[in-house]
Amino acid sequence: MLYDPSKPFKILSIDGGGIRGIYPAKFLTELEFQLEKSGKKITYLNQYFDLICGTSTGGIIALGLALGMTSNEILSLYRDHANNIFGRKKGFWRSLFNPSHNSDYLENLLKRSFSVFTENGDTRLGHAKTRVCIPVYNGYYGRVSVLKTSHHQDLMRDYQYPAHDVALSTSSAPFYFKPHSFKYKKVGEADLNTVTNNIDGGIFANNPALIGLLEAVQTLQVPIDNLKILSIGTGMRKFKESEKNNGWGSQYWAISENPRIIELIFSSQSDDINNTIKFLNQGVGTSSKPRFTFKRVQFEFNNQDYISLDETNPEKLGALAERASNDFQIHGKEIVDEFCSQIITPYTPQYAL
Repeated sequence: MLYDPSKPFKILSIDGGGIRGIYPAKFLTELEFQLEKSGKKITYLNQYFDLICGTSTGGIIALGLALGMTSNEILSLYRDHANNIFGRKKGFWRSLFNPSHNSDYLENLLKRSFSVFTENGDTRLGHAKTRVCIPVYNGYYGRVSVLKTSHHQDLMRDYQYPAHDVALSTSSAPFYFKPHSFKYKKVGEADLNTVTNNIDGGIFANNPALIGLLEAVQTLQVPIDNLKILSIGTGMRKFKESEKNNGWGSQYWAISENPRIIELIFSSQSDDINNTIKFLNQGVGTSSKPRFTFKRVQFEFNNQDYISLDETNPEKLGALAERASNDFQIHGKEIVDEFCSQIITPYTPQYAL
């Protein structure tokens, strides 16, 4: 069987959002702490979710969790290294011709962090301890893609990709980082394979919850009423503009410290995916009985507390972590009861490394 039909099929979905990944990382840290506090012997989240989906910064978190990192370890990556990842932002003129940040530090950090999960340090997507889906856009072929573990017999390619390259691929946001290209060898083979110009999956799936739902229902043949989906955002700022006489040119949309076009794309389609899943769950209105369990944790920034995708101010990042802690106090009990009452049946990949 591709899954255990005697248990609910539980999906964890984590939005993209740059350094705002601190929010889901802290929220999930609180979840793990609550599991430990309640006497659970197992607190690793990859043993409570059958499928973990993540886009951009959410992809980094998803991969870390699936491989065996604790949420607190992932949170420390953000807190301890934010300034090295985003602190050397290029000036206006250089940013006209180059991305705002160099991705070398992030690449080395992820490679080092993921390498501990294999004896030779060559950690790949296929070493994940639960199923994973990571959206990317491939600029070489001009098509969307979802990188997956080998949880189906037809999924024979992606699981060979180095885990840190998958993370870099989904988090290479336009304006912020260059597209990610890499070479790798398949296990037991001598020839190099090349992947060129992968771009942030947030371009089309900043909220990957629908990808998770479709993967479960279509690929794994899970009945939709057997699903439990926990979807965690990274905060959103709604695009609002009352000025009718604005020029609406490149200066407005793209040439600014925080490009409006990126926020518009990410926030609008995240919200649309949330609405789509609610529609699939309950149809029109709210009077119908839900078909499956769907829990969305998200909040809206106002102008005063807004945090950009590449923020490095410790006070602002601390406030974001505090917000996650406070929100867990609101949602935590429900989440523990719905998603962590029992561990999953161990995942067995179709192709082992």
